[in-house]
Amino acid sequence: MLVILCTVPASAINILGTKYVGSIAPGGTDTFPMTIGLGPNENPSDISVEVMGFGQQMDSGFVPIDPANDTNPYSARTFISLDNTTFHLEPGASQPVTATITLPKDVGTGGRYAIIYVHALPVGSGQTTITTAIIVPVLITISGTTPSLTGSITGVDVGSLTVGQPIVVTTTFKNTGNYQYRYIVNNVTITDGNGNIIGEGSAQPWPNSIIPGNTVQYVVTPDVKNLSAGTYTVDSKILLENGQVLDDKTNTFTVGTNYVPPITASSISLTPGSAGTLTSTDGRISILFPQGAVLGDAMVTLQPYSLDSLPSAPAGAKFGATCFEVTGLSGLLSKDATVRVTYSADDLAAAGGDASQLKLSYYDAAQNAWVILSTQVDSSSTTLTATTNHLSVWAVMVSSSTTGGTAAEAAPEATTTKSPLPLTVILVAIIIAGIAFCKSGRK
Repeated sequence: MLVILCTVPASAINILGTKYVGSIAPGGTDTFPMTIGLGPNENPSDISVEVMGFGQQMDSGFVPIDPANDTNPYSARTFISLDNTTFHLEPGASQPVTATITLPKDVGTGGRYAIIYVHALPVGSGQTTITTAIIVPVLITISGTTPSLTGSITGVDVGSLTVGQPIVVTTTFKNTGNYQYRYIVNNVTITDGNGNIIGEGSAQPWPNSIIPGNTVQYVVTPDVKNLSAGTYTVDSKILLENGQVLDDKTNTFTVGTNYVPPITASSISLTPGSAGTLTSTDGRISILFPQGAVLGDAMVTLQPYSLDSLPSAPAGAKFGATCFEVTGLSGLLSKDATVRVTYSADDLAAAGGDASQLKLSYYDAAQNAWVILSTQVDSSSTTLTATTNHLSVWAVMVSSSTTGGTAAEAAPEATTTKSPLPLTVILVAIIIAGIAFCKSGRK
């Protein structure tokens, strides 16, 4: 049971002075004024202001590090003092806070970094506490010194290869210098056994600086065509904006069976008076619309979809490797379309080699459920065929269930399982409802 306490409100903090970026000489001092306030409709709150270490997540997001765990040699935490660390704010009120930064004479070279952590203190007691916080980055350049711009790629990983899904190259990079980086670019190249370039891609710079001592990851999906079985080399470079290469590392990966990249979007213009066939760019997916399938003109698009984004599979079923999305239709078709999919080796492997277990399925968002269709399997041509009047997100499903007829007939009988809402979503919804109730009770 989740208990909502009206004595534990969430207060939104606002702040003027959201980042310090400055140059200070060794032995020098600078001040950084901030104004911390609450909105006029917020709850009274006790506010705490602390100086923390400067941490960074893999996606470059800044996070405060507790002083006990702040071991970064480029930390400025101990160089910063605050003239006010705890105070009470009423709605609409504000409080000035000044940070004083004093560098030792022997501070060294490059830059020093810390986070000023501003947060509301929770009140009351119980199972639920909700609070808000703001981090204020402090980025200090030690003037008169030369920054060291070095970095190290600690890993280049090629994720598992699935037919119809992109190749994902993850590069893990650590700032080993003494100064922050901005506008770092990650370039990735894939070559075959003969050294021919068969795929390239880049990751754009993170919006945040990369702080010394911290590690981030860049994710690139190179533009790659079909790959035959064999061994390939991936080369990953990390470069500064001026083209200086900070590090370059290669790795190899093996393709066991022929790899086919994701489809690219393809479209067809449908009219009520004519039939039409929408085909994927690789020819693996086709949708035949009979004359009269639509009641008005429609531009229908077939586009790739990520396996990781699919709603949970029904109980007793699992996904194969092929999925896609059809957009452009505002409702059901007037006449059933015929969907034909060439299943891949990865689809067949998911079914344990038994093609009869492969079914075409679509996701009914209105019912929050998958509908597994009666599917014709032709193992000689490795195709799956089904008819439907519902076009949305589609997937090849591994299931022993069979449902006869068209999508319209099959939907009531189909093996469908409503995807349960994640517990975190339920808890957040309850919390929001409880806060709204508490606020309404105070009016």
